[in-house]
Amino acid sequence: MRIASPLACLLVLALAGCSPPKPPEEERRPDPQAKPAIVAQADAYKDAARAAVANSEQAAAKEKAALDAAAR
Repeated sequence: MRIASPLACLLVLALAGCSPPKPPEEERRPDPQAKPAIVAQADAYKDAARAAVANSEQAAAKEKAALDAAAR
């Protein structure tokens, strides 16, 4: 009981100090003129990912062919 009373006081003080979050001062949205640049960057990223997948598939095919040749 001796510990509960000070803890309860601290809890009340902590909860009293909490306030609801403030709304943002200004809503930030992407600039409509920046959309083509964002799309171009995304397309470049997708193209690079496709190239990486193609390179991985080619390397896997070469490795499989080498393993098949070694197994014969």
